[in-house]
Amino acid sequence: MLTGSAVELYGCNASDSSEKERRRKNTKAVIVLLLCAILGMELGYTRFRAIGAEPTESTSISAVVLFGFRPAKELDLSSYPKDGQDCVKAYLEAISPKSHLWLQNVPSDAEGAVDVRRRNLEEQIATLLGEKTRRDARAFASAVPLLAEWEGMSEGPLDEANFADQWLTRYPDTPIASFLHLFIAHRLRAGYEAARAGREKGLRPILARRYHDTLEKAQSSSNSLISCIANDLEGQSHVYLEGHGRP
Repeated sequence: MLTGSAVELYGCNASDSSEKERRRKNTKAVIVLLLCAILGMELGYTRFRAIGAEPTESTSISAVVLFGFRPAKELDLSSYPKDGQDCVKAYLEAISPKSHLWLQNVPSDAEGAVDVRRRNLEEQIATLLGEKTRRDARAFASAVPLLAEWEGMSEGPLDEANFADQWLTRYPDTPIASFLHLFIAHRLRAGYEAARAGREKGLRPILARRYHDTLEKAQSSSNSLISCIANDLEGQSHVYLEGHGRP
């Protein structure tokens, strides 16, 4: 039989033990919550990079205009190759001070990324070809089958290129034709790189031929911005997947 002092002693120990256990559980819960928060932030950042990352090793004018996520303010005239500086300068001067092209477009998810691309595409066309083309720019940007990401496959960029080709066939007198040539050339080159990565040997020569034919049309445009951006596109080591050659 326990004495009063013994009961008191054992009672204190039980209370202390319970308090220690409660604190231990609380500490563990806090650690778990912190780890979950850190993991969530990392996953979110990784997803954003997957959606919004620009595949080229540096910010080029062709990437800013045609890929759809990088803001114009990332173009550094002082560090740009000398033969492309006039093009960059003219492009930056063409952008309205209030244009959202100056801003970093941060998509929240895949659907948001597509919305950003559509909005950017419309604005790029109107900037390069003038406000008079806004209606046609909006119509094309709303209809073209843009994706949040191409996932390393050729289908995505080729679907976009083929749609733009069909648009030109349907509307041969469209005032945005010169931009569409530039757009198609970019998508064909991205598709070529993806086709080479996927070892689609039969597709590559077809895409290479289409790329050069369309690029030549963009390069010969009477719009100096279209032609110089086409030259910039051709000068890039890659536009989508690095290390898969040039068409």
